[in-house]
Amino acid sequence: MNSRSLTAARPAVRTLSFGSALQNILFALVGKSRGVTKALFNRRVAHRLDQLSDRELSDIGLTRDDLRYGFSMPLTTDPTVELARRARLNSHV
Repeated sequence: MNSRSLTAARPAVRTLSFGSALQNILFALVGKSRGVTKALFNRRVAHRLDQLSDRELSDIGLTRDDLRYGFSMPLTTDPTVELARRARLNSHV
């Protein structure tokens, strides 16, 4: 068997080109930045809940402690997800 037949016998390995690898990285970064942007927007909107009275918060199933906990999460985390979870839990009590 000569070297040419050995090369032909090896299975072809598909390699990623630099362009497609860069494209995958850019897509991942855009996806991540969209998530962070949405979390920051929702955080700003959720701060309006702080203006509600305790009675109004109770009507939607939240307490001041729930708000404090939601806003204590990292800035890149969407607090509305946690606030919605706590409101569901509080409504079953």
